[in-house]
Amino acid sequence: MARYSTDHKEKTRAAIVDAAAERIRSGGFDALGVASIMAEAGLTHGGFYAHFPSRDALLAAAVILLFLRNLTST
Repeated sequence: MARYSTDHKEKTRAAIVDAAAERIRSGGFDALGVASIMAEAGLTHGGFYAHFPSRDALLAAAVILLFLRNLTST
């Protein structure tokens, strides 16, 4: 099994959260499909659980990101 650096793991997780946040922003919570988000982030569906324990955990991270973006844009 390949081992990735902490930096690589953090960048990958950030890419997943960013893709999820954009999907929520454009289509609402119902648009948050794990397979499509992973594809949008350029990753495989199977790698999802290496970064998040559940879809709900991803949803929480994406909502926080959207909230923080909104705070900094006002």
